[in-house]
Amino acid sequence: MKIDNTTSARPRIGLDLADVVYVEPVEGGLTRLLAVFSRHQPREVGPVRSGRESDVTILANWGKVAFAFSGSSTYTAKVLARGAQVNLSNDQSGRGYRRDHSRPAPYNLIGDPKALLSRAGGSVRPGDIGFRYGPPTAGGAPATSVEARWPASTVALRWNAKRAQYLVVTDGRPDVSPAGTQYGASTVVVQYVASKDSANRDVNGRPTPVEQLVGSGKATVLRGGRVWQATWSRPGATSPTTFTAGGKVVTFAPQGPVWVLLVPTGRVATVR
Repeated sequence: MKIDNTTSARPRIGLDLADVVYVEPVEGGLTRLLAVFSRHQPREVGPVRSGRESDVTILANWGKVAFAFSGSSTYTAKVLARGAQVNLSNDQSGRGYRRDHSRPAPYNLIGDPKALLSRAGGSVRPGDIGFRYGPPTAGGAPATSVEARWPASTVALRWNAKRAQYLVVTDGRPDVSPAGTQYGASTVVVQYVASKDSANRDVNGRPTPVEQLVGSGKATVLRGGRVWQATWSRPGATSPTTFTAGGKVVTFAPQGPVWVLLVPTGRVATVR
């Protein structure tokens, strides 16, 4: 499900039950979230925002999964139509969405995962995306925080031993649920990816960045208060993305969300 990641969208809903949250660059140096729910389905998720070209590649190795978003440009809609995912835009049908009139538009579209899955024809078993879970990979170094910056967006995650999670701070403010609980991740991946401009333009004439998620590159993986400098590899769009360090697969913690920060090459996330 595509979720806004700006101040106007606070508080975001349902991220604590996500299996994976991708932080994806969009126009104007901002970011949006692509949250994947598999083991658990929250009652509601949001605020839901529009789809982007990179979503097709992000989801390609997940398989024919339901993808909820709040419309897209005509250009992007054609790209999304070529993907393997089941597109569930609120432009096509209002079923599975509601407007929360206590929030300002367009940051008030809330998705109902149960209704959306029904509209998609039911859930499917996800494909092998390449993530491996288990005891920590040998090695690593102490690390209690990571901060990634895009031109107009900052996401930091800070280790909290009591919660056994890296707690999310967005644009300098703790990112909390409607109940006031700060969102967290048991594993954080900084995936450095090449980026190019799409032919698509937003209403202000700014090009859409498209992340190159097939190929290989550098990555940083944090779990349990430690960090591994790794390499990612994905031979094709439907191939698993593997993370290795020193010739060994880097494993993720099994008990909580994985946050994947897609950072354009040339930018460097700060790890402390």
